[in-house]
Amino acid sequence: MPGVPDRQERFDVGIAGAGQLARMTCLAAWPLGITVGVLGLENEPAAPLAAGVVSGDWHSTEDVAALGRASQLVTLENEFVDAAALAAVDSAGTPVRPGPRALAVIQDKATQKQRMNDAGLPTADWVVAQTPADLAHAGNDLGWPLMLKARKLGYDGYGNATCANLDEATLALERLDAGEGVLVERMIDFRRELAVMVARNPTGEELAYPVVETVQEHHVCHEVVAPARIGGAESKHAAEIALAAAAAAEGVGVTGVELFQLDGGEVLVNELAPRPHNSGHYSIEACETSQFENHLRGVLDLPLGPVEMRRPAAAMVNILGTKKGPAEPRVDFASSVEGAHIHLYGKSEVRVRRKMGHVTALASEADAALAIARRAVEVIGL
Repeated sequence: MPGVPDRQERFDVGIAGAGQLARMTCLAAWPLGITVGVLGLENEPAAPLAAGVVSGDWHSTEDVAALGRASQLVTLENEFVDAAALAAVDSAGTPVRPGPRALAVIQDKATQKQRMNDAGLPTADWVVAQTPADLAHAGNDLGWPLMLKARKLGYDGYGNATCANLDEATLALERLDAGEGVLVERMIDFRRELAVMVARNPTGEELAYPVVETVQEHHVCHEVVAPARIGGAESKHAAEIALAAAAAAEGVGVTGVELFQLDGGEVLVNELAPRPHNSGHYSIEACETSQFENHLRGVLDLPLGPVEMRRPAAAMVNILGTKKGPAEPRVDFASSVEGAHIHLYGKSEVRVRRKMGHVTALASEADAALAIARRAVEVIGL
C-alpha cells in the first residue's frame, strides 16, 4: 500500500489520471500555489508537472483509494473512473468533485440522456437496444441510418458506430454491448457542432465560456473556433442550454457541453464531459481565466475567474498523429510560425489519430487565427 503523508502534507487536489488534461491542470495550479498530485505512472504526460505522483492506475479501486488518502480533495480527468470507487473515497472523508452520484449518471450515456430529458433539455431521439429485434424496432421508429454508442467508456469516437441497416447495427451491437445494451440515436442532420465550457462551484456560482464551433475528424475534435460564427441571439440560446445541462448534471468545476445546432436554429444537447474538455483548450491563451484554472477554482469552491476573451477571435487545432512510431516533433520550425501557441503533451510514441498536442492562435477574425494554427500543426509534422 502506498505511504500516506500527514494531513498537512497531502496534495491540495488529487487527479485520478495523469494524461494531458491533468498535465494542463497542473500547469494552471502552480501560479495559484495549489499542489496537485496525479494518479498514474512516471512516464505519463502529467507526471513531470505534478507536485507528486501516486503510482497506480485509475482503473484500480485500491489505487483510487490511495489517491484519496494522499489528497485533500479528489477530482478527475475522465468520466470513466468507477463511481463506486470514488464514493468510497468520499465516504472515507476526502471530498470528490464532481460528486460520485452525479458522475454515475453522466458516465452512462443512456442515463445521461435521460437526465437531460428529465430536465426538459432537448436531445436527439434515442432508445436503448439489447437485441437485434430492438434494433429493428429502432430502425422503424427512428429511421436508418442510426448512431449506436457504447453506454460506457466511449470517447473520441471509440465506442461509436454509424449503421446504415440492420445487419450493420447487429454487428455493432455485438462489438459495443457490455451487457446493458447500447444507446441508439436518430442521426441528426445538423448545421454545425457547438460546445460550451461551463464553470460551477458548490457555492452556486456559474459562468459560461464563449460558445465555440467545433469540427470533428473521424469523431475526434480537430478544430475549434472561438467564438462560434453565429448570431448573438443564437449564441445566447446555446449558452443557456449549456448552463442548464451542467446544472442538471450537478457539475462542479468545469463541465464540457457538446451541442448540435440545427438548420432552424434549435440546439440539442449531444454529450457532457464532467471535466475540462478538448473544445476548451483555446481558453489557455484566449480567455482571462483558462478552463483548467476555473476547474481548480470550482472544485475548491473558490470564486470563479472571468471567462471573457482577450482578442476578438481564436482558433485551436489539435495535433493528431498521422503515423506510427517515435514522436519527433519539429518544434524548432513550428516555433517560427508567428502567433502560434504550441502545446505538446510529452507523449513519446505517435499513433494515427492520437492527440499529441494542440496549437492555439489569436487574431482579429477567425480565418486568420485558423490559418496560423493550421500552419504550425503542419510544420510540427506528427
